[in-house]
Amino acid sequence: MIGRGVAIATIAATLGFAGSAQALEYTTPKQLPQFAGGEPSLTFDPNGNGNVFVTAPQGVPAIAGAALSGTAAKGVGFWGSHDGGRTFPEVLNTGSGNGGGDSDVEVANDGTVFVADLEATAAAICTSHDHGKSFPDCDTPVATNQQGPENDREWLTHGPKGELYLTYHDFTAGFPIIEKSTDGGQTFAPCGTIIDPNGPAAQTYTPSGGTLVSRPVIGRDGTIYVDFTTPDQTSSPVGAVLNHLYMAASPPGGCDGTTVFKNTVVYQNAGADLGKIFQAEGIDGADHLYVVAAGKTTANQTNTNLWLFRSADRGAHWSAPIQVNPPNLKANVLPWVAGGRGGDELVAGWFGSEASGDPNDAKNVWRYYAATSFDGGESFQYATVTPDPIHYQDICTQGIFCGLIPGQPGNRNLADFSTVAVDPASGCTAIALPGDPENHSPGHPDDDNFSSHAYVALQKSGPSLSPSGAPCDGKPKISGAVGLSSRNSVCGDRVAPRSSISRRHLRASRRRLLLSGRTIDRVCNTGTSKSAFHGRVARVTISVWKHSGRRCRFLTRKGRLSKARSCRKAIRIPVKARYLGRRTDKTAWSFRRRVHIPRGVYTFAARGTDALGHRETRRRHYNTATKRVR
Repeated sequence: MIGRGVAIATIAATLGFAGSAQALEYTTPKQLPQFAGGEPSLTFDPNGNGNVFVTAPQGVPAIAGAALSGTAAKGVGFWGSHDGGRTFPEVLNTGSGNGGGDSDVEVANDGTVFVADLEATAAAICTSHDHGKSFPDCDTPVATNQQGPENDREWLTHGPKGELYLTYHDFTAGFPIIEKSTDGGQTFAPCGTIIDPNGPAAQTYTPSGGTLVSRPVIGRDGTIYVDFTTPDQTSSPVGAVLNHLYMAASPPGGCDGTTVFKNTVVYQNAGADLGKIFQAEGIDGADHLYVVAAGKTTANQTNTNLWLFRSADRGAHWSAPIQVNPPNLKANVLPWVAGGRGGDELVAGWFGSEASGDPNDAKNVWRYYAATSFDGGESFQYATVTPDPIHYQDICTQGIFCGLIPGQPGNRNLADFSTVAVDPASGCTAIALPGDPENHSPGHPDDDNFSSHAYVALQKSGPSLSPSGAPCDGKPKISGAVGLSSRNSVCGDRVAPRSSISRRHLRASRRRLLLSGRTIDRVCNTGTSKSAFHGRVARVTISVWKHSGRRCRFLTRKGRLSKARSCRKAIRIPVKARYLGRRTDKTAWSFRRRVHIPRGVYTFAARGTDALGHRETRRRHYNTATKRVR
């Protein structure tokens, strides 16, 4: 069931990505002051004005948390930046005195900042109309705006028309719930059913097993995507193994009280364990969806890996698991993923340890890692965000059950997740991660999560996740950019490129290959600055294979054939490409390689991808050719 193994290669050479030769690097993580920092949430203002906000819960109840930490009196620590995350002058304690369980932060298109604080009986919704400088409805010890009765792990998501969604699962049955506000978060109403009673998720959901719900993402057409996991129906509620991963999608335009979300299977396997908490989802500029989950995809795996699942058709079909982490990292937990401004672009962040494949092993030493991809996860470029360890010993992934299972360590200092995000102005990435590097002495007793701190790191090198691929330098780019949900509206490009192979110049022998051709994408050649990268080919790859029965042997980057594998699992090799200018919008490409291949009939195929991530499909008479090698 496992798809490709980990792609160790760095980002493939791509056309138009000026920074592609630079390594992916981040600034030294900056510790945010005053408040505890477990599971920090980070978000950018979608207007690209440099506003960045971070929240972290302070413990349940918040007043008890204040006694332990000596700081907060309410449930959420809040930090606000107005220069792209370089400095955080706004440091506030907001939320409710009865809160502190979980937090989330979101910014609407009009700049309104929303903070959610979990009280279990409800979620306090705090609103700021001055870019995070104050939250008047949470000035009192108990917040005045209470929403979502009896909830756990609440998320906030804003829609393209000003709507605000509150998503959570209820405490008693773990059932995923979504509510909608059309009055700036002041009131919420039920917005349909996430689990379709007639869909696949209804076959595995039970009130005793519950669900784990990701933070939703919203497509350009207003479709809401909610990723969630369930255990087998026979699993115990304590330590339940989450081995069914689903995506729920609303109709275009969002949801109302009568909506039934369509459920599709992302991945399921009786031996899987994908709850190394939380799983996360992202969406890119071409509405390609990504889900990351940490754990095991089959029962015979010894390591806890980070797995990526992707969909290029709005969640209708999903890839096999793609291992994100390099093989030296044996335990990988607390992941997050975000899509880029262009298509096939994503960034993932997570904690990794080389010591043990079991995250509960007290011998582990944890660092934080990030990976970016410009080909939908076919290859990655990596960065060690914290060269020095940021956490020692175990990381418990059982949520509120940490410490309750006999014989299991229960270190929950970091809580349940980290956050990565993409700056809408520049396409550069930012990370909010928890850490407690001082907790390092052998046999050190487990502290509660108030000992952790929130840190923020900014991408300072490597190409941005944007159609231009401009290099990042760690400095903010304030441009008044449109939100990610509408980034393609200027062009409306929905057409993939089209390649042709020059049969006249095709040369193939057992020791040498020479392949060349042209790729074109003319949809948005308007000549305006806004569409400079729309309708432009971003990269071209080629595949070469020889049939072996019903399977195929593909040419690898080393110039030899792979072992026989499914013909659907092509090995794609990036080629040198040169943009010929707007007068033609053609891209010339060529591939020249010394090889060691046997005699036989070979198929050669080219695939272009444009700046919005539209990938070319195979066409027999255009981008494919065959030739006998003698």
